[in-house]
Amino acid sequence: MSEFTTGILYPRKYEPKVIHTLPKAKQPFFHKRVNNDWNAFFLQDECIERAETMSFLLGLSSHYVPLLWFHDSEESGWGFRLFDGGTETTSATISYSLDIELAECLFTKRHPEVEQIDEFWENEQLRLEYETILDQVVRSEPFKREVWKGISRFRPHCFGRFLSHKQIAQLRSLFDIHVLTEVEEETGGSVLYDSVDLFKEILGIEEMVWVNYAYLASGQKE
Repeated sequence: MSEFTTGILYPRKYEPKVIHTLPKAKQPFFHKRVNNDWNAFFLQDECIERAETMSFLLGLSSHYVPLLWFHDSEESGWGFRLFDGGTETTSATISYSLDIELAECLFTKRHPEVEQIDEFWENEQLRLEYETILDQVVRSEPFKREVWKGISRFRPHCFGRFLSHKQIAQLRSLFDIHVLTEVEEETGGSVLYDSVDLFKEILGIEEMVWVNYAYLASGQKE
């Protein structure tokens, strides 16, 4: 089973205010201490899909409580939304499937006779062609543009109320489009796929792993 983690983090010093306000969310929730610096709560509406959930988070953040909604899906990608002062101040989404989507699009244009992508895996010539296209895609400008769309609302200064200048500088470096998409020649990998771990390390939230509302509601223990 792939990891799926999502929850709303906040600095521990705001714990009394959050504990007092959580019942106003009008939905089931869990609250836990993450570490010495962070707490987190987990709402039944895990992905903030309902207007009532958004209203609650904006309302709580308007009382000077910064709230960081964080999600990490091992299969699809990760991201965050930061609520502060009654507004959503910054956000970012990193997708793990952009390169595959672009490569498959180019491949099917060249080979419209192939109805299913899986069909070519048994054909070595087609498989090698696809792998070549995929390698070219991750080094292309269209790929960088697609990655940029996911991080275009990233504003490092919005973390200023609860992160140090050093941490903010580290975040700024991490979300540099060139850093995220630079391909390491020896391995063919990039920071893009390690970015969630680097983000967690910078913020000090490494403990946010394999936890979400559904998992807690099932009675599982970490």
